Amino acid sequence: MSRTTSHWIEVPHAQLYAEQAGEGDSITMLHGFLVDRGQWDHEFAALARTHHVLRYDARGFGRSTIEPGGYSHHEDLAAVLDACGVQRTSLLACSGGAATALDFALAHPERVSSLVLIGPGYWGRFADSTPAARAFLQALRTFDVSGLIDSSLRAFTDGPRRAQNEVDPAARRHTEAMTVPLFKRETSYWTRADQDQREPKPSALERLREIELPTVLIVGAEDQIEVHQLARELVEGLPHARMFVVHGAGHHANLEAPAEVLGIVRNALSVVAPVD
Repeated sequence: MSRTTSHWIEVPHAQLYAEQAGEGDSITMLHGFLVDRGQWDHEFAALARTHHVLRYDARGFGRSTIEPGGYSHHEDLAAVLDACGVQRTSLLACSGGAATALDFALAHPERVSSLVLIGPGYWGRFADSTPAARAFLQALRTFDVSGLIDSSLRAFTDGPRRAQNEVDPAARRHTEAMTVPLFKRETSYWTRADQDQREPKPSALERLREIELPTVLIVGAEDQIEVHQLARELVEGLPHARMFVVHGAGHHANLEAPAEVLGIVRNALSVVAPVD
């Protein structure tokens, strides 16, 4: 892989840690909100051979800091792109990262060439139809660290239908290695979001028809039903969207089926929106 450079990017009330490598058309990777930039280890290395790749820890995740004060994730993304000299990029995003990608595509359409959204989420849309998902929400209300770690893995890595021993052990360990430090942080995204996060009004879900970008949705067959419902809502609402279901994978489908997901991503990147 080409040499990776790292950056600390100053934004209001935080420092964001970013990495970039490779040359060519840009791909920016936005991780899910139960993990960190390590979600993209495989894709970052593989795609750097053919593209310029950029990933960063969102505010309050991984190595990035978070302090009291208002912010929006899509404007953090704009700051990262500016600091790294990226004018236009494809966005590869998972879960809460997909919400950031949708908001950014509406706020800065000229800077996005395509969207690839894995296990998409959006602000305020939580899974609550299974015992593990409800346990996660209960642990979040009291910020029970052990409960958050256990229930998030059961709800989103194992999923509604699988036992732990039916999940690829390496993928589960990788997820756990990112989840544990996130919830053990004294101050993280999850401890500050209710007070400080600013969400666009009207929401992106009310403006989907305005996103005139090639879009691919990828959903693990073993993900929560609410994720599948949101993905269908997006594929019906976005003018140029296609959806793929990855069997044998949960919420972070790329961690359980890296080769299959990378193939879908590569195909998606071959179709980009024209520059006006």
